[in-house]
Amino acid sequence: MSRKEILRGVYEENRRIKEKGTTGARRGGYPRRLGAGGVAIVVVLVVVAGLVFWHDASRRMDADSTVAPTSPDARFEMAIPDDPMLRELELPAGTSLEELTSSAVPMADLFDLGVRTIVIDAGHGGVDGGAESVAGLKEKEITLDVASRLARRLQRYGVYDVLMTREADSTLSLRERVEYANSKEADIFVSIHVNWFPSDSVYALETYYFGGQADTLTLQLAERENRNSDYTVAEFNRLMSGMSDRIKGEESRRLALAVQRSMIRNTRRETGPVQNWGIKSGPFVVLVGTDAPGILAEIGVISNGPEAARLATVEYRERLALYLEEGIINYLNQMASSE
Repeated sequence: MSRKEILRGVYEENRRIKEKGTTGARRGGYPRRLGAGGVAIVVVLVVVAGLVFWHDASRRMDADSTVAPTSPDARFEMAIPDDPMLRELELPAGTSLEELTSSAVPMADLFDLGVRTIVIDAGHGGVDGGAESVAGLKEKEITLDVASRLARRLQRYGVYDVLMTREADSTLSLRERVEYANSKEADIFVSIHVNWFPSDSVYALETYYFGGQADTLTLQLAERENRNSDYTVAEFNRLMSGMSDRIKGEESRRLALAVQRSMIRNTRRETGPVQNWGIKSGPFVVLVGTDAPGILAEIGVISNGPEAARLATVEYRERLALYLEEGIINYLNQMASSE
């Protein structure tokens, strides 16, 4: 029996247990407590874990298969773009693109998990203007506008509760953003930011998910984005100690990859050459503290002259919101593809 068949068996058994115990229940977010059905699921998973250890067969699915979208725009796709540059993603050491995107059955699917609540975080705000262009355009203005547009686009589906950490130019600590997302029991968390580099010639996009390992540049960026966190050392250590949740880690990587693909593919069509700096792990407070899988997306470069000029227009911001929407919906379609 292959590993894929074993994992598929666990998935079907978990669905059977769930349907027996909660007939007619709405498919919702990530579980926070285990009832009798949950205990049964854990028992099944433990048994199968032993089987999987002895049956380490191939578990890859066809990475180029297309998932039919349910988008109002009816044009989103789950296929890996044929642009070879999109395969130049920075992945965890020893992890291939196929392993990241094509496990036999994702952990979320094993427990038939879904997404009900999406929290969008517009980076910076109020006294914290974030990065700034030569012309005086502030990061906080761009992130709020794009976040608002993204929220409206996602609300059109009528199946998600889409919330924003801030809806005005208000000062909000990172602690307050984390506590808001957790209080709303967010299923996914998307933090929107705009990058800045010392050289105005740099034009690159990147998407972050939480991880313990990071390069020097990522640590420097995290230091900047983590200002005004309002956490003590002891509190932050407690947050770090809770990061062993495998589902959160796996789903965060999948969401980051889907968003990065969409941003790169569409931005290259829109603006021409843009460097693909891929997906990276980084110790950002908003990703550490939130219970839900989450990402921090750097959607533009405000220090680049031509890009800053585009970021100042409402038309370009609307298109950036569309690109983010495409990535999120592709991720959600991927979650539902095994049904």
